Amino acid sequence: MSAGKILIEKSSQAPPPSKDFHQLIVTETDVIWRTWKISLRKDQRYIPPSQKKVPWEDFHYDEILQNDISRVFHEDTLRHVHATVCGDWLVRLPESAVVKIASNLDLVDIARLGAVCRFLRKICSGDELWEKIFCAHCENVTEEMRAIALESGWKKLFFTNKLQLQVKVRRQRQKSAGKKKSSTFLTQED
Repeated sequence: MSAGKILIEKSSQAPPPSKDFHQLIVTETDVIWRTWKISLRKDQRYIPPSQKKVPWEDFHYDEILQNDISRVFHEDTLRHVHATVCGDWLVRLPESAVVKIASNLDLVDIARLGAVCRFLRKICSGDELWEKIFCAHCENVTEEMRAIALESGWKKLFFTNKLQLQVKVRRQRQKSAGKKKSSTFLTQED
């Protein structure tokens, strides 16, 4: 075993169709991933267990280990391990709380926050955050703007310059007017 107290320990069978058994141990210095291959094939029956030991300093950069933890133990466990190892209390919060915090940051700080980990990158590029930011910076959000945001995303809409936005809104109005005319035409034929 490695030096240090065990902070997290989990074991489970991998999701189907795999029958492999996995163990995750987080100590004060390392993240340890053990795998026991389970197979009915005679040539693979006596494969010894494998172990991967990653120091805390390297865990953030080991995407293969992070993917394995997420695949077997789900994203919540990965966030918990990441928070323990990297000291990120922020990733333990619910998404809605992180969105609320991020919506009060400057754009540069949002970009920096998104570079911390996958969980925060997902939030910092997500529509929920960018809708809040857009609505905070725009005096009136029209239905045409909301329709454009549904098509292209709130982040892209936020970074669209005013001239391009006016063109998109005009096109959206024409598109809506065309749909109304065709639905009026259909009801008149009935």
